[in-house]
Amino acid sequence: MYRFNFPILLSVFCLSFSYAQAAGKIQFEPGDEVLTNCHQIYTKGTVKSRVDNGYTIHFPKKSGPINCPPFRWHADYVLPFESVAEYKIQFLGGFKNALTFRVGEGVTLEFEADKRIVPNKKRVTIAAEITDISSNGAIAVKLLSNDPGESAMFWKWVGSNYIDLNHEALKAERDKRSQ
Repeated sequence: MYRFNFPILLSVFCLSFSYAQAAGKIQFEPGDEVLTNCHQIYTKGTVKSRVDNGYTIHFPKKSGPINCPPFRWHADYVLPFESVAEYKIQFLGGFKNALTFRVGEGVTLEFEADKRIVPNKKRVTIAAEITDISSNGAIAVKLLSNDPGESAMFWKWVGSNYIDLNHEALKAERDKRSQ
């Protein structure tokens, strides 16, 4: 039994390692549109130049907030950008129904409250609308909430950036859609 499992586990490990290596091997040219990954929050920018093991990225003036230093981005944190109309999250190899997110749909973001911004709540729930979806599963959202505390938390964490559909702030939304 162990002789049978070991080669399978070894091959799965090698395949996953090779996929992880391939993710950082995409070569971008100056002018390519990319997303930079900072804790599952992505900022859209344009490659300015290639540096040692990464890129210098130019971000438009209305980008932000950028919570990671925006000077040089290691190649592992730079992803290609392509806009799509919808994105499906597959679970358990297709045994569960896929969750589909489309441009124009509403979503709920839930963040732990920053006591300096929202002193009386533990969690802040923010209503937003999907304005764009990238092919890697990150969504750009537009704020729909009118509450000042919710607005402040939205602009602190997401703003005009893209947020990964697997981000913990979208857990309640994923749970709601999976029922």
